Amino acid sequence: MIRDLTIVLPAYNEALRIGATIDKVLAYAQGRFDRLELIVVDDGSTDGTGDLVERTYGSRVRVLRRPNGGKGAAVRTGVQAATRPWILFADADLAIPIREIEKLAAHVESAPIVIGSKRAPGNDIVYPKFRLFLGAVGGLLISLLVVPGFHDTQCGFKLYRTDVAQELFAVNRLDGFGFDFEVLYLARRYGHRVIEVPVRVEHQLGSTVRATSYLRVLREAFSVFWNKLTGAYPPRGEVLGRRAPGGIQGPPAGSL
Repeated sequence: MIRDLTIVLPAYNEALRIGATIDKVLAYAQGRFDRLELIVVDDGSTDGTGDLVERTYGSRVRVLRRPNGGKGAAVRTGVQAATRPWILFADADLAIPIREIEKLAAHVESAPIVIGSKRAPGNDIVYPKFRLFLGAVGGLLISLLVVPGFHDTQCGFKLYRTDVAQELFAVNRLDGFGFDFEVLYLARRYGHRVIEVPVRVEHQLGSTVRATSYLRVLREAFSVFWNKLTGAYPPRGEVLGRRAPGGIQGPPAGSL
């Protein structure tokens, strides 16, 4: 089991839900981690999300603020700031229960990237049929255009070794939801093994994912496809010299 972890929660106008999510994460963490760095990236919220977190949790949670740029941009900000050896990305609504990290952590000796999957064999998923349909269509196009071999690239519950995440996020270009499959494509391109694990998912009321979100993801899939064709992504040798600053040394403010 991982004992030293950064959890990144990207958040946009999540004041009504972020407190419950943080409470669940902190309660789960008690006695399970030697160090936990919990980072909430406030992606230009207008409802006081960042203020609420700072006021309620103080030094137990790091709040990073940035202008609204999209989920990919928010996660990238969290990756740049992470200081622990492993990073878990989770959604602000915690649609995937935090205890599911145990399923991912069981594979960290075998791969530096372990991703949760809503559609892998053995999964347990509770979603509206229309959302399932859109996700299936999007997954097919992502497989054809970007990166084959995954049942689900878009699940918002992923575990990365920090040095590998910082390498990949130093190169990725997409700021929206498509960052997930772009980073997985880069992982394959640079030779990093990825393991996909089925996880329990529950649809949450008030989710920010809409039909238009899927359309944006499809546009981003074509963008990555074009970048592949035009050679826009550098070889790995060039990447290793430009990792995002941050590192993984020393206990950060807000660690448990």
